[in-house]
Amino acid sequence: ITVDRKNMQPLTLRLPTRFVILTNELPKLTDASGAVVSRVVLLHTTRSFFGAEDHDLTDKLLGELPGILLWAIEGWRRLRERGRFVQPESGQDSIGEMDDLASPVAAFVRDCCEVDRLAAATVPDLFAAWERWCKTQGRERFVGSVAHFGRDLLAAEPSIRRKRIRDGEERRRIYEGIGLRDGF
Repeated sequence: ITVDRKNMQPLTLRLPTRFVILTNELPKLTDASGAVVSRVVLLHTTRSFFGAEDHDLTDKLLGELPGILLWAIEGWRRLRERGRFVQPESGQDSIGEMDDLASPVAAFVRDCCEVDRLAAATVPDLFAAWERWCKTQGRERFVGSVAHFGRDLLAAEPSIRRKRIRDGEERRRIYEGIGLRDGF
């Protein structure tokens, strides 16, 4: 990133930055490809201290500083050894929910489609199945247009290709690499 500095030359560097988001509900991150959610480490907490705040907590923690430092050093050592943060088991289900919220098209593909390089589906058939799925999931507002669906589909499943084929006198648009499961 380039950082503009007052009365000095701009500086281009890589910032070693992590964002922390604290929220009482899953954040609404829209990303058809699923790339953003794949980078999230979600900590699911189950205890609230609302109404039971410990106003003497700072004083109590100050007495524990040496132990807290040792705990932090051990965590830092494990992180350096592993080279990355690990998603705790407590957040696994919530990550799945976040995935579905971020990319409804990816959830549709998982529920209704077969991704296979030999499969194919016409654009109207796949979009009609998408519309039906959205209605059964209570997601009518996500239906959108054929073009938006196609953009999100190709982002969610990069192996899929959009093509035009000749069918007799007619030219039809299809998606190669994806087909509908039986019943959809």
